[in-house]
Amino acid sequence: MAARLDGIGVVVTRPAHQAEPLAGALEAAGAEVLRFPALAIAAEPDDEPHRAAQRRAAEADWLYFVSPNAVAYGLPRIRAAGGPAPHTRIAAVGHGTARALGEHGIEAVHYPRQGATSEDLLAETPLGSIRSGRVMIVRGVGGRGQLAETLRRNGAEVDFLEVYRRIRPDTDPAPLLEAAASGRLQVAIVTSGEVLGNLLELIGERGQQWLARAGLVTIGERVAAMAAPYAGYVEATRTAAEEELIAAVARAAAAVQEISGVGDDERSQSSGG
Repeated sequence: MAARLDGIGVVVTRPAHQAEPLAGALEAAGAEVLRFPALAIAAEPDDEPHRAAQRRAAEADWLYFVSPNAVAYGLPRIRAAGGPAPHTRIAAVGHGTARALGEHGIEAVHYPRQGATSEDLLAETPLGSIRSGRVMIVRGVGGRGQLAETLRRNGAEVDFLEVYRRIRPDTDPAPLLEAAASGRLQVAIVTSGEVLGNLLELIGERGQQWLARAGLVTIGERVAAMAAPYAGYVEATRTAAEEELIAAVARAAAAVQEISGVGDDERSQSSGG
């Protein structure tokens, strides 16, 4: 049976244009959802350096899309350059990105079923066993470099097509602070370390005091470790699947409720992932 979230207030920090599927699923489960974009996306310029990278991507042996944004901003550019080539194999970081590729007509996608990180991709798909060939990683500016380093050590030629930038929006913290002060918010969902940093900046000291007593749901243990010093309780999921996030929110809310009933000394030892 799917988890119910009746009486639980949840902060969704996804970019405004991507928040609705998750927010709608949370509301269908009974949650009160506060949409609080802690990240915004802006396209990279379509200049000659980017067009040259797009042409290389069009002929690559592998295209790896790191996010739905990479699909939305990158695939049209690759197609404008004549790709993907018939021999090109497509990989995605997880189910959500694979689904975005499917919405653009690409069904043959390699992606991990048990997680949503680069490490999961290497462990669960043929990309982890390649020893040659050209891999183009389609991403935002300044993404993680661990996958590229691993692929290069294995013998692949790796390049990047950076098609968007992540920026911190000017989201008004007043609705969140008001809802937190009235006890209507119990859990926030944070999908990356950058989102976490933006959230902390946007909500300020008052909001951080609330977060220190609240639950935080993250995707992956790496982000969970980053979030642990700032939240009352951290619950990590393996993927960004909506049903998995909903279940994690339910667990986090229950843990926060339990922790709130213990003394301060015990509380400091009770939070975890």
